[in-house]
Amino acid sequence: MKNPQQYKLVYSSDRPFWHFLISIPLYFFMFHTICKTVELFYYGRIWHAVYFITAVFFLFVCAAGVTFTKRVYTDLKDKKVRFNFTLFGIPLCKDTVFEDVKYVSVYKNHTDRDFEVNIYLTETKKKPISVYLDSKQAFKLATSIAAGLEVDLLDATEKGNFIWVEKEKLK
Repeated sequence: MKNPQQYKLVYSSDRPFWHFLISIPLYFFMFHTICKTVELFYYGRIWHAVYFITAVFFLFVCAAGVTFTKRVYTDLKDKKVRFNFTLFGIPLCKDTVFEDVKYVSVYKNHTDRDFEVNIYLTETKKKPISVYLDSKQAFKLATSIAAGLEVDLLDATEKGNFIWVEKEKLK
């Protein structure tokens, strides 16, 4: 991360302990499957080894999906938001940065019954950043970003009744 002193951590995903309990057998079976794959390659059973590589990939995706961490950093001066995804401290991908954020909104998608957190870069250009099943978690992320950037928060959970949340309530 460039210039870490200008970015402020405003949100970090909380993983309950039972997520780690679920991931323990997945990581164990993944390690065992990797050992078996190496053994199959050693004995020349290439097609069976390919099947095991597919199983390793599936186990890794499931285990990582349960244990990865999302961190959100803000830069108040430049109105930037940086998203960082890690797995046990190891970056999973390149950080995603949104510059010149105008405001943040929480939108209820009535067809899917979920809540989307959007970042507006202009009045019409928005980027969806996260989807939640309950409004509490969606507002937690949106509020932390809006407070970190000192921008407005739009509550768009009721159809046709959009409400601007006052900045004083964000803190």
